[in-house]
Amino acid sequence: MRPRGRTDDCPIGLTEAMELWLGPGPGGSSFRSREELLAAWQCARDYVMRMWGSHGRRPQIWWELETDLLYPGYARERSVLWRAAGVLSDAERVELERGWREAFAEARGMGARERREHLAHNDVPDELIEAWTQERRRRRGRQRAPLEEVAAAK
Repeated sequence: MRPRGRTDDCPIGLTEAMELWLGPGPGGSSFRSREELLAAWQCARDYVMRMWGSHGRRPQIWWELETDLLYPGYARERSVLWRAAGVLSDAERVELERGWREAFAEARGMGARERREHLAHNDVPDELIEAWTQERRRRRGRQRAPLEEVAAAK
């Protein structure tokens, strides 16, 4: 394979690297065979993963070759990878959960429908929504208890 359009440390052509990231374009694959595709992935895997395999996202070639998971689409990719054992680094998990916690906090005070849409748009896993909702209820319960005790003492 002759690299075309090399830049930085990309070990293959940029067109080929982009296909590994996004999948074949509307005009078809830039690879002449499956073997050429596999060779490109082997050669450029570290580069492609460094560029596009982070923040709870994976390149299309990763979905095709390195997992049994079905690609859920861009909107649900992060929560699917978060649930899958051993896929995300600890740093990625922390990053995603921090962002989701912020989205959860932003949803406070929204109506039920708006909150559901906001959390779905941010791909916040149902398990975290449930855990954080219970945590919020427990905190609220602890905050009310002293006031109730003062009222009862009167």
